[in-house]
Amino acid sequence: MSGMMNWQQLLSDARWGSRHRITASPQKNRSNYDRDYGRILFSSAFRRLQDKTQVFPLGRNDYVRTRLTHSLEVAHIGSSLGMLAGEWLAKKGSLPSPIMPSDVATIVSTACLAHDIGNPPFGHSGEDAIETALKRHGLELPFEGNAQGFRILTRTGDPMEGNGLKLTAAVLGAFMKYPCTQSYSSAVKKGSIVAANKLECKKFGIGEQEREAASFMAGHLGLIPRSTPDAAHLCWSRHPLAYLMEAADDICYRIADIEDGYFSGLLDFASTKDLFSPFLTESQLCYVRELEAKEEKDSCIHYMRALAIGKSIQSAVDSFVNHEEDLLQGRLEQSLIDSSELAAPLNGLYQYAIKNVYQAREVIEVEAMGYKVLGELIDFFMEWVNHPSSGQSQKIAIMLQGTGVPRNNGGKAARLAHMLDYISGMTDSFALETYRKLTGIL
Repeated sequence: MSGMMNWQQLLSDARWGSRHRITASPQKNRSNYDRDYGRILFSSAFRRLQDKTQVFPLGRNDYVRTRLTHSLEVAHIGSSLGMLAGEWLAKKGSLPSPIMPSDVATIVSTACLAHDIGNPPFGHSGEDAIETALKRHGLELPFEGNAQGFRILTRTGDPMEGNGLKLTAAVLGAFMKYPCTQSYSSAVKKGSIVAANKLECKKFGIGEQEREAASFMAGHLGLIPRSTPDAAHLCWSRHPLAYLMEAADDICYRIADIEDGYFSGLLDFASTKDLFSPFLTESQLCYVRELEAKEEKDSCIHYMRALAIGKSIQSAVDSFVNHEEDLLQGRLEQSLIDSSELAAPLNGLYQYAIKNVYQAREVIEVEAMGYKVLGELIDFFMEWVNHPSSGQSQKIAIMLQGTGVPRNNGGKAARLAHMLDYISGMTDSFALETYRKLTGIL
């Protein structure tokens, strides 16, 4: 299916769900997108990111980033990307009234703020750890942090009233990197469906229970359907602003992980300097050499990191501008970073981090601990999922009180979904503490 998206619909502020509680009078100086930012910022799911590993072990030193600090940095970069893109759209008359460039900045920044909200504890291996544990129980059920994030935003983020945080369609669309169900993504990988754009279904971002929310979002935004509304496998084109959200994340982690690697002692100064040098002009490199001569090496790295981010932001926006028509037609099959003039140095940072940062012993230890802790927790709670009436399960149900347990324990699918909500939402510390209590390790 083909078509073309338009900015009038893509910036829709229609909300998924509404709050029935008595709220303060609307503030005229706050847009609906600003309210979305606040709802995410003050949510418990976002707050828990302060105790979730980004890459390096929490507590190793005060410098390295947690999921929370990473998300705040991505949101800041996303705001810059959105503002620059919004100013360009406004200049050529593409922004519908009364949308301002600052609104585009807020939409992208808000999506960036939430981009890791569905990730489980213990870093990048948490998803694999959950999948591995489920397989031991005969469940071929992939766990995807992107889909879990959409579930939080549209379903579980406000359990008192349902419909999650009740965000605008524009923010949900900008958040959605992979606007397809797991069944669609799987069918593409098996070859039974030919994808219109493989980037959209590299992973999946929509759980089966969130199909209605996704259809609401896609309908209001005018996303190009890749399937019929009643199809078993759902997929739509990616929102153009989701590319900016992705670019903000790519810029942040590729550059920040190198900086964290240096300040954690994994990378020496010379290597770090060489990695950042392609982003600097000759005059900027001269200043770096002056700082280096004064033995101000840490200041050198801070300076080079800032310049690398700034140049990468402009390069990503240039890529957005150059590919706007492809974006609106759902045809761009590369990230903005991979289609930018800085693709080579930014990918160089990532490849270097894979070999010299992500394989470091302290990073692997956290991942190994995640496999052990999350595996044991899933083994324990699966008793309740499979046998809700057993003696152990009745005790587990008491442990889960206050977490939105399905009424009368619900069906098996509902219990499984709730268990995954509960475990994936844990912080590193709470998961480890629960594991220790259950295994008798005090």
